[in-house]
Amino acid sequence: MAKGKSRIMYLGSAGCIENPYSNLDFLYQASTTKMSNFNVGDGIDVGGLRRFRYAKAGGTITYTQMGVGNPLVTIPVAVAPAQATGAGAVGSYTVTFTKAATAGVAGDGVIAADELRGGYVVVGNGSGQIPQCRGILGNPASAAGAASLTITLDAALIAAVTVATTTIEVSPNPYSYLTYCSADYATMMGIPCVPATAGQYFWVQTRGPVWLTSNSVTCDSAGDRTIVFVGNNSVVSSNDITVESGIQIAGKAIDASSSGSSNAPFINLTLE
Repeated sequence: MAKGKSRIMYLGSAGCIENPYSNLDFLYQASTTKMSNFNVGDGIDVGGLRRFRYAKAGGTITYTQMGVGNPLVTIPVAVAPAQATGAGAVGSYTVTFTKAATAGVAGDGVIAADELRGGYVVVGNGSGQIPQCRGILGNPASAAGAASLTITLDAALIAAVTVATTTIEVSPNPYSYLTYCSADYATMMGIPCVPATAGQYFWVQTRGPVWLTSNSVTCDSAGDRTIVFVGNNSVVSSNDITVESGIQIAGKAIDASSSGSSNAPFINLTLE
């Protein structure tokens, strides 16, 4: 990966793709080799209706009709270590934080080069501090165990870091480790376009029409149009669940329905 901001590429109307693509086949391919012109988190808008995000699989993804999420947790809050040369000052685009021994996709502290690209950092989120939220443009590789790690930011700091006082917390790129994980405890980031195995790069759909697995009673009552994820990563109508059993909205149903009759679960996704 290369340092830089996540981006969205806008293609022409569906079925009429502008250069450099003559079709959308690349959205339905998984590979251990990253596409040279996309980084994890980058997006494609097709015809202004459907959106797809480039992602990396954290486990085996078999089905393309269920949501996938990122089970990686934020690297815990810690006070700032000694800053690298030029880091942590007002106007600096770098900051040094303490990487936890449990950080990284394997939970062993190993962070690959630019693995955090597309993630986020908050500098100064403790009592009496002024939080500075920034996007992460890149990072060097870091070996196993706890260690200091310097990251590059997408905007300069407006307040200096105070060693051993300023708190720093880092959130990984939300598309960097997608897999099946309970929608009760993880946010669904997209719908896989293609099956994938751990370590493969692939695309997920985040917006626009898609067919999802449901409980076969979607939209069977008046006003029952909102579709939500439940714990097994499938979807149901919001009226068919109890409060807090499936609170993330997937989108709205497209097909018409009637009282006591389910419709096809074609959903207009509104994940981002």
